[in-house]
Amino acid sequence: MLRQWRPDDVDALLQIYAHPEVARWLGPATQDDVTTSIERYEHAWDVLGFGRWAVDDRASRRLVGRVGVMRQPSWGGSAVKDEIGWVVERARWGEGLATEAARAAVADVFARVGLPAVVSFALPENVASRRVMEHCGMRERGVALWAGRDHVWYSLGVDDWRRRSEQRVD
Repeated sequence: MLRQWRPDDVDALLQIYAHPEVARWLGPATQDDVTTSIERYEHAWDVLGFGRWAVDDRASRRLVGRVGVMRQPSWGGSAVKDEIGWVVERARWGEGLATEAARAAVADVFARVGLPAVVSFALPENVASRRVMEHCGMRERGVALWAGRDHVWYSLGVDDWRRRSEQRVD
């Protein structure tokens, strides 16, 4: 389930980020980092009408990750600056949660917000995230420098999303 952020999410998100295999892709995070990130997500919602969602497990209602689109003004790989990103707790990898949540977030920004396109980027060796991008219908576009490291980047336009949505029967 996707939802807005609550004050008690900081510790839960910090635990997700602290797992060594998650930190491998995101880098280390402190409580202040996570607090600042959640404040940025909330600010994006207030200003742009979209941002990162908290992802809860449907059964337990426990935070298991985050997903959503954030505007990344310093992204230089393309003219599109709206980036879909996700993180799922390590114990839940391989269940399709990232793909399910990312598809919902993409649908939201295309159908409700009206964005024309989104990008996503990951370290080249992050095969799992690249697979999520592909499952969302994104196409690989190239490699660009982001946060001091080369990232492979993908994009999806609203017209391709519409065509894919009409054809997909899951």
